[in-house]
Amino acid sequence: MRKGHRLLPQISVLLPIYNGSEFLLEAIECILGQTFPNFEIIAIDDGSKDESFAILEGMKDKRLRILRQENCGLAATLNRAIGMAEGSYLARQDQDDISEPERFGRQVEYLNGNPKTVLVGTWSRIRAVNLETNRVHRHPTEDHILKWELLFNNPFVHSSVMIRKDALVKVGGYCQDRDRQPPEDYELWSRLMRIGKVANIGEFLHVYRE
Repeated sequence: MRKGHRLLPQISVLLPIYNGSEFLLEAIECILGQTFPNFEIIAIDDGSKDESFAILEGMKDKRLRILRQENCGLAATLNRAIGMAEGSYLARQDQDDISEPERFGRQVEYLNGNPKTVLVGTWSRIRAVNLETNRVHRHPTEDHILKWELLFNNPFVHSSVMIRKDALVKVGGYCQDRDRQPPEDYELWSRLMRIGKVANIGEFLHVYRE
């Protein structure tokens, strides 16, 4: 899709940041190193008191869009990023997690091949700060099993998901009601699953940092 003479990104990466300087560079570099090239990163500094915004300003890549705001919380920051997004797919990335190079390509391939799916996550390896562990998030992959599990717990790693933007807008984005947070992601999944299918790719395409 084009906007004027400019080719729009297929993916908008939603990267909210709050005091994330320790691992922020690694988190952004893993996105810039994706094998799927057509994306933008919307990095919003939510009132950090550390060097997070200086790190963002020091990164020179035309795919990186940065913004600084007064602290307003995760849900509101994500909704602002959604409003700025030009991509038809929205990918989440946390400031301290890592996406493997093939993550975006595999998720785009899945969504393109499964038009009724509105949300797709991946399996994740767990890292304790900088130490590798033998623990993983290996959640179910099939829609009917995931919808059953969503009645009781959260079978998606938030930082691993990719969502169709039109579906996310249709359900109203992230809930900003403080009485319903956390978990803002689990609450959102419960609305998305009512309008389409959900899935996890059964591959370790993400690293979750505790």
